[in-house]
Amino acid sequence: MSLKIFIAILFLFSFVFTSVSHADEPVLKNIKNEENADRIPSDRYTKKDSTKKVTSLKDKHLNGDLAILEKNMERKVDNKAFDDIYKRYVGLTRQYGEADRAINFFDGLAKRHPQSPNALTASGAKTYGQGQKENRG
Repeated sequence: MSLKIFIAILFLFSFVFTSVSHADEPVLKNIKNEENADRIPSDRYTKKDSTKKVTSLKDKHLNGDLAILEKNMERKVDNKAFDDIYKRYVGLTRQYGEADRAINFFDGLAKRHPQSPNALTASGAKTYGQGQKENRG
């Protein structure tokens, strides 16, 4: 038992004295000739654009889901399924604060399909069935 204690104390003293003996040495050495020194670029000194939006995995999935719904609405603009797809799309865009994307998409959809009642209603250009009659002329 005393041998184990002696070895532990010896190890402790050797560890303390080696760290103390190296304490007076400089951590960073001075470079006398800086022109010939090789420099390793560090991320600390490079400029980073902090204005870019960091995309998380959730954002990537949302972007993919919205893109799929946009393609489906584009293909089924005069189909009965448009209403269900529209409701899902608007729900997702409201939930995640993507209103600008929805507005831009529906404006573009109305421009690409000017004769479609679904596209015009989605963009807000026309309303049907709320006290107004469709002008067919």
